[in-house]
Amino acid sequence: MLTLIVTAIHIYVEYRHAHEEVYTVFEASENTFKHILASDLLNLDYEQLSTKAKSIIGLPHITGIIINTDQNESIVNIGITSNNKSQDNALISHAFPLTISVKDTITEIGKVTFYSDTDFIFNSIRQSIVLLAVNAAIKTAAVFLLISVAFKMLLTTPLGQLAKQASEINPNNLDNSMISVAKNHEDELGTLQFALNSMIKKTSEAFASLDALNKDLERIVEKRTQELQESITQLNEQHAQLENEIEVRHESELALAKSLTELKNAQSQLIESEKMAALGGLVAGVAHEINTPIGLSLTGISHFQITVKEVAKLFDEGELEEDDFTRFINESQELSSTIQNSLQRAADLIRSFKLVAVDQSAEEIRQFDIIQYLNETMVSLKNKLKQTKVVFEVNAESAPLIINNYPGSWAQIFTNLIQNTLIHAYAPQSEGKVELNFYTKEESLIFEFIDDGKGMTQETVNKIFEPFYTTNRANGGSGLGMNVVFNIVRQKMHGTISVKSDLDKGTKFIINVPIDIKINSEGEENGLI
Repeated sequence: MLTLIVTAIHIYVEYRHAHEEVYTVFEASENTFKHILASDLLNLDYEQLSTKAKSIIGLPHITGIIINTDQNESIVNIGITSNNKSQDNALISHAFPLTISVKDTITEIGKVTFYSDTDFIFNSIRQSIVLLAVNAAIKTAAVFLLISVAFKMLLTTPLGQLAKQASEINPNNLDNSMISVAKNHEDELGTLQFALNSMIKKTSEAFASLDALNKDLERIVEKRTQELQESITQLNEQHAQLENEIEVRHESELALAKSLTELKNAQSQLIESEKMAALGGLVAGVAHEINTPIGLSLTGISHFQITVKEVAKLFDEGELEEDDFTRFINESQELSSTIQNSLQRAADLIRSFKLVAVDQSAEEIRQFDIIQYLNETMVSLKNKLKQTKVVFEVNAESAPLIINNYPGSWAQIFTNLIQNTLIHAYAPQSEGKVELNFYTKEESLIFEFIDDGKGMTQETVNKIFEPFYTTNRANGGSGLGMNVVFNIVRQKMHGTISVKSDLDKGTKFIINVPIDIKINSEGEENGLI
């Protein structure tokens, strides 16, 4: 490759030199014939122009000439020119004007163009190219021959001897199989010989070690065989024991399966108990709230009875005066108004409790205003809510917000979320704010329960919906409240529930359920879900 590159560069230099030589001839011919051709053209002696043009073509490197007038009319066209050559790129041209000088004024009267054929250039350097190629071939062959001889003497022959001695190595007598080929131990062959001899020596030592290890191994195998026989005997005994343990374990698995069934039943009962406990809490709260208006009503009736008896006694004795009767009328009006207000308040509480309690026990789907139903549920929880400083704010995109769902299940959800927040999110008598947001999106109802309380760790967030998981077991927490909410939303309402929380940044529950749950129920029955 190097020879080819150098030769190509040399040929290119020769070509450029020949090319420049052509232009040198063009310039010399221009200087020689410019004035002669201008004089003949001025005299209109076209025959002399043609004769001189033929003599110019006889000069080296010039193969054609064209002489034109100042009107670009061709007078002379001799030799190989662009007008009679099919490939213009094979020609080299040089043009110059023919001028005359009259009273220091130069006038152009025509133009001359010399042409040279590139084939002429290649022919002129062909001999040089052949000599360069032959020279390069001879040099390359000589270098190749010298390198081949040097490789054979210095490398090929010693390597052949080295390979022969390596093939004659006796594995059973490595100590007497050392290689001795290199004369100079510091050259590459000597280094290779030293490495092979070192390998042979190490192999010999390794064989000796293997023989010793083999003998030790035989003793170890004999000992291990004896131990194996003893182990087999012990395994047979353990196998018999294992069969007995498998039989016992099978019986234990049957017992565990029975216990698991009982545990699932117990879990269902606990969940039902949790729901009933929530309902019991409502009962206790409503009972406490009703106690006050009922007590006021009883006190008013008792006082009214005493007043009636006093008026009747005065009337029977004939001592009833107009002032006594007027006072009786006024007191009767006040007492009747107090009794009516107290009984109306008790009736409202009973109506709210009855609505929530019946819905929780009936578990029927019906249409209802969820905002109003939340207010009814919070009335039933009024006894607990008034003991705290937490403010509950209800926000809805529209009121009323009618849905077709399980009202009793929603009461359970509201109750569990509110109680869970009051127990876990806020310390006793601490202030706070809880937002209950309702809005719809396509066919879904989205309910957000947001508090600004203590928040939860990530571990608690991950486990909050697991059954029996609670962070307040010391105070009687069952760990079923949020699991009940999760099961109601996912299994009963075919919705989703998620929670987001960080410590000291509050907690946010998001519930997404169908607005019309009958659509999902019918689809499920028809195999659409």
